[in-house]
Amino acid sequence: MLAPLRPLAVVAAALAASAALCAQQVRFERDVLPLLSDRCLRCHGPDARAREADLRLDDRRDLLRDRGGYAVVTPGDPDASELIARVTARGAAQMPPAHANLSLNATEVDTLRRWIVAGAPWAEHWSFAPNHAPTPPAASEWSDDPIDRFVFARLAAAGRAPNPAASPAALARRLHLDLTGLPPSPARVARFAADPSEARYLEMVDELLASERYGERMAWPWLEASRYADTDGFQNDPTRTAWPWRDWLVRALNDNVPFDRFTELVLAGDLLPDPTEDQRLATGFLRNNAHNGEGGRIPEETRLENVFDRAETVGTVWLGITFECARCHDHKFDPLPQRDYYRWFAFFDQTSETGRGRSGGRLPPTMSYSADPAARRELAAVRAERAAVEAAIYADDPALDERERAWARARRARLGTERAAAKPSRLGAWRQSAPFRAPAARMFAEAFRPEQPGGLDDPAAGWRPAEGFVDGAVYALPAGAFTTYFTRTVEARGARRMTLSLGSDDAIKLWCNGDLVLANDTRRGVKPDQERAEVQLREGGNHLLLKIVNTGGAGGAYFRVVDETAGDLPGDVARALAVAPEARDGRQRRVVRAHFRRVHAPAFVEQERRLADLQQRIEELEAQRVTVSVMDTLPADRRRTSRVLARGDYQSPGAAVTAGAPGFLPPLIADGEPTRLELARWLTSGDNPLVARVAANRAWQTFFGRGLVATSENFGRQGAPPTHPGLLEWLARSLVDGGWDVKALHRRIVTSATYRQSSAAPTERFAQDPDNRWLGRYPRRRMPAWMLRDQALALSGALADQVGGPPVRPYQPAGVWEEATFGIIKYGRGRGDDLRRRSLYTFWRRIVGPTMLFDTPPRQQCVVRRATTNTPLHALTTLNETGFVEA
Repeated sequence: MLAPLRPLAVVAAALAASAALCAQQVRFERDVLPLLSDRCLRCHGPDARAREADLRLDDRRDLLRDRGGYAVVTPGDPDASELIARVTARGAAQMPPAHANLSLNATEVDTLRRWIVAGAPWAEHWSFAPNHAPTPPAASEWSDDPIDRFVFARLAAAGRAPNPAASPAALARRLHLDLTGLPPSPARVARFAADPSEARYLEMVDELLASERYGERMAWPWLEASRYADTDGFQNDPTRTAWPWRDWLVRALNDNVPFDRFTELVLAGDLLPDPTEDQRLATGFLRNNAHNGEGGRIPEETRLENVFDRAETVGTVWLGITFECARCHDHKFDPLPQRDYYRWFAFFDQTSETGRGRSGGRLPPTMSYSADPAARRELAAVRAERAAVEAAIYADDPALDERERAWARARRARLGTERAAAKPSRLGAWRQSAPFRAPAARMFAEAFRPEQPGGLDDPAAGWRPAEGFVDGAVYALPAGAFTTYFTRTVEARGARRMTLSLGSDDAIKLWCNGDLVLANDTRRGVKPDQERAEVQLREGGNHLLLKIVNTGGAGGAYFRVVDETAGDLPGDVARALAVAPEARDGRQRRVVRAHFRRVHAPAFVEQERRLADLQQRIEELEAQRVTVSVMDTLPADRRRTSRVLARGDYQSPGAAVTAGAPGFLPPLIADGEPTRLELARWLTSGDNPLVARVAANRAWQTFFGRGLVATSENFGRQGAPPTHPGLLEWLARSLVDGGWDVKALHRRIVTSATYRQSSAAPTERFAQDPDNRWLGRYPRRRMPAWMLRDQALALSGALADQVGGPPVRPYQPAGVWEEATFGIIKYGRGRGDDLRRRSLYTFWRRIVGPTMLFDTPPRQQCVVRRATTNTPLHALTTLNETGFVEA
């Protein structure tokens, strides 16, 4: 599969490269700046308020300027440089001060001396500099793959050699776990072991990249970075509907949406021209944050905390910069002043979110979404058909329209004599009966006392004022299985028809003057406009009686007068005809046309029925949809003015700022104030030096457990330097030049000889490089808990392979939720396949995560580098947890 290694040639090359490395000159960005950052910049760095002695060691001009006969650094002369004098001093003059325990050792002082001798050359911090991908080193006999050429050169420089290739069985298992999170079948391992050729390996790679399981596996780092959970967090921890975004993420990863387009969607999909539902849904990434909706919380403080979270999450995920350090003051190490923090913050400050608690159980802004593609297509088709039918039935018809105008003139002339009778009726206050109980199967049919003769005046019915029952609003009833009656009087000025809108939880009956008008034995939650009924009123007093049958849970009723019809015209038609033809607005013209055609054009009535059927289907499909929190943007006349907040305190607003990029990065050019869409496009423009480096590094971390930059969350001056800077630059540039193709990057990594090395090595080799910094072997890695569980389910044959859908609740020890929520929220375990779904689909309560996922980061904030644990919970879980025992 790979060319055999030639140890003598490797050793010779290693010795030659090692000698070359020793001869290298000191480099400022690699050797000096990290030293200054680690020991000095806290007091002599970018933060003006913390700066001592008016000295910046991250600014070359400040280092070289004359300070009254001396300079901090005199290029070429370390003995005349105050910097050397201070770091070698003892006592009060020593820097850093002795009490800080940051003193430089002899090697570090020598590094500074050599730098000054060389003329104190200056360079940007490596990650802030433009990306210029180096040419890969010369090919070796190990491999001519560019990745391997960089790795081999670094190994050779350290006097080391790469490991042999892993066995076919180990390699097949490694590849399956890394690309899908699931183990290979024994048959797949046997096939590859029988033919471990390069062609067979590449074929296996491509099959796994095309698998639906790829998106599920690659979603895990994004869920942790996006702080995804199924609840809000904080003490009450109410449930939210976030899983449609999780499913969108899996689809996007499987579809290999290019990283620049992915960035555009998750940060600004709502700002695209005529955004689709999926494009708006993608912005749920920014709304996955925890939300404090507790009663005593101050809404504006909560809103700003949410904006802080979004700004800092985007800074971590795309730029690898610790933005949160500049929320309260200038960054102490990186060139990020507080003002630049709030310019970045301003991109996320224009959504309509208020910071208040939930509205109807939701966290606005929201969208209605169906996770079923077929249902989405049907809804779009039905809406289009409804619009077409509606346009057709109201379209101009010259002959019919001439008749309509003649009829309207004649009918309008008669309106004067009918107006007196058209005054609205007077409605009395609602009265409410005591609840009546009977077996649930009989309550709808049984005639309780209020609907029997004399029942409206019978004191035994327990009549009392229905305080709070207001027309046009849902009236809540207490939970229980019972029947409640409501009655009111209606005083009509003349005989007429009244159209009513009604709602109920659950079944409903309506009588007018003792005549049954409506009966619907149903099970539902109360909402406005669930029923329409027309009652015939006589002149003078009338009585309405409403029966609400609640079969369990909370009950409720709704009532609203839609229209009154005096004479032979509906009220809305009469009011429209009363307006002069040339003064009628579009709605009034439509009302007149509809009434005329309803009476004089039989085809119109049939088309109206079709419209009603289509509307009913639309409502049915919309009832199946869920509500998801997404991003939006305030209209221009309601835009907020973003301000610098002193110490990050919402009560201390300072200078106004406009949205913009940090000053140490290439400028973001836009017409007017840039939006999140311009921000997303700027991030992946290719000119931004950080984004491709950060993305390539996290891809490497996915497959090796450790990034080429170990601190994948921090590419700033306090972060770790890259172990293989040339390789990182080359990967970043190839990602950009390759159209931000993430699967291509993953394929490039897993087909390298570096990835295919054996992880076995003698003890002394492990001791020489315990963290595998030089990549001389494949790293031994613990599986994360989610992968352990998925592997157990897969190997036992119990894994349910459904992709997507609402979260499930597998086995969990009793009392965990109850303990965390003071007994308020109880865990309801799932059944059947819900117990055996992939861990990705497990319900995630933010204040207490799934118990079997003991090593997974909490979802309160963005995490891009998970910790590895060897806790005994690993073994205890696999030996005792119910799901593992079943497997």
